[in-house]
Amino acid sequence: MSTASQVPAGVKGGDGGEGKEPPRILRGLPWLVWRQHRVAFVTCLLLTAAGCVHMLWQRHTMTGFLDRARATATVELTEVFDQKYGDPFQNATWLMSMVPVVAGVFLGAPLIAGDRERGTVQLVTTQSVTRGRWLAVKLGMAVLITAVCSAALSAAFTSWWEPAHDLVNAGDWLGDNVFDNTGPVPVALALLHLAVGAAVGLFVRRTLLAMGLTLGFSFAWGILMYGPFRLGFAQPRVLVNPVEEGQPQLPGGAVRHDNWTVDAQGGLHGFGTCFNERTPADCRAKGIVAERLEYFGYDQMPGMQWTYAALVLAAAVALLALTLWWGRRRPL
Repeated sequence: MSTASQVPAGVKGGDGGEGKEPPRILRGLPWLVWRQHRVAFVTCLLLTAAGCVHMLWQRHTMTGFLDRARATATVELTEVFDQKYGDPFQNATWLMSMVPVVAGVFLGAPLIAGDRERGTVQLVTTQSVTRGRWLAVKLGMAVLITAVCSAALSAAFTSWWEPAHDLVNAGDWLGDNVFDNTGPVPVALALLHLAVGAAVGLFVRRTLLAMGLTLGFSFAWGILMYGPFRLGFAQPRVLVNPVEEGQPQLPGGAVRHDNWTVDAQGGLHGFGTCFNERTPADCRAKGIVAERLEYFGYDQMPGMQWTYAALVLAAAVALLALTLWWGRRRPL
């Protein structure tokens, strides 16, 4: 028997066990997928770590500033806050809005399209690996990286935003730059974009074309799902004042939804119906007896976000399942 045949598997040779391969966390197909996409995966993880460190540091400095400013109460806090932290928050919200785009365009789209374009899928699936298992591992690892990165960034940004929620964006948490970038929403959006990119890559053989189509989806989603869509996830609350008392005061942390005037029969009229009248008596002469304010309370925000995120996540899961099912049935 030759010497080479007596060397155990995993040992390259040498005395005393020297030359053993270092232990790997991932083996087999997961290791192959990691190695194949390690540049994209590692880049995402490093950028996520850098972004989280930056936002947590900004939170640390901001909370100290707010504590001092609120203790003295000698300055117009909103104006000073905008001067000091307006640009950092604007830059951070722009970067957070790019998380779903990166997940879809740079992770999802090349995931399958790249292998189809290079012919890698034919090579892998001839090595006792089924298409279904290959697709499941690729999609699973991409989902894991996307979920970890988006969840970490969302947690860091939310912890930075919460202490100043009444100051950022003038307290309007329904704006896209706040609502879509805090809580569970960034995770759901990132997974949806990843699923869209992977599905497009399954049907399009060219990687650049798949990336372009996924980017187009991102723009279309931003337009179709603009602010008013999410207003259906909660019922606005109502405050009514007699016309003599004027407009009701908006509660702290709330976001204004709409203003109305009310006649004696309870009918609603536009805010401008009694806008130019000088006295309440003039308003009553026109039949207007009360002012009505509709708003969303700050405590309604988590419920609205989780409802929106659940719907988006359900769409992502359905699309990933469809991609896996279709890829197993059709030759790639």
